[in-house]
Amino acid sequence: MTVAWITGGGTGIGRALAARLNADGAQVVITGRRKEVLEKAAGQIRASEGSGQIEAIAGDASDPAHVADIVTRTTAQWGPINLLINNAGANIDFGKSAASFEDYRKSFEVNCLTAIRATDAVLPAMRAAHQGTIVNISSIYGRWASSRSTSYSVGKYALAGYTDALRQSLSGTGVHVLGVYPGFIKTDMTLPFVEPGSLKSRLGKSPDQMAGAILRALRRKEAELYYPWYVSWALRLHRWMPEWSDRLANHVKK
Repeated sequence: MTVAWITGGGTGIGRALAARLNADGAQVVITGRRKEVLEKAAGQIRASEGSGQIEAIAGDASDPAHVADIVTRTTAQWGPINLLINNAGANIDFGKSAASFEDYRKSFEVNCLTAIRATDAVLPAMRAAHQGTIVNISSIYGRWASSRSTSYSVGKYALAGYTDALRQSLSGTGVHVLGVYPGFIKTDMTLPFVEPGSLKSRLGKSPDQMAGAILRALRRKEAELYYPWYVSWALRLHRWMPEWSDRLANHVKK
């Protein structure tokens, strides 16, 4: 039985993953800061009559007591968490002329440290069982930073580095680590940053499409997922011709 914890599970990719997992019979807990949003998402997913169960627990993912409470309550209700999806994130400084030190601090906390804290909380049980899955949802900006989202990029770069190190440390333990690097996905967080009808908008995918790609990657036990198709090619271009590709990026950022 899959017992899943999805951070940032009330909207976007997290909500889409919760709905798909619930439909497949998983027991799912979604967390985030906004209680009303979480409870609305959980209610809608229950109404879809999936074969699994879903619970919503609101709180601050940077609070150790909140994280410990999630693990305790979920384990008591369904058993140990064997699928953790670290999806919480926030683009704090988009469009600013320069990110402040506080922007960097907040971004690092939300986009990286919350994932580390959640992972630390579930990993002992996964190690003991010699099985489990940890999914860290970074961004294309976690491999190719954007000057228009500087602190967000730095936070997602940190998450990408943590994911690589975590995968190495868990090699041979039975615990699977998947790093996810989305391009433009049409969520409540990203839509205000993209001009309707632009190239970036036309290349965008829905949260449900992204969720489907993640679940396929999990079934295949992949180490990394770059989605949509253009992400891997854009990153190759950036590695081969960084200065030229940075100039090109200025034409497609919106």
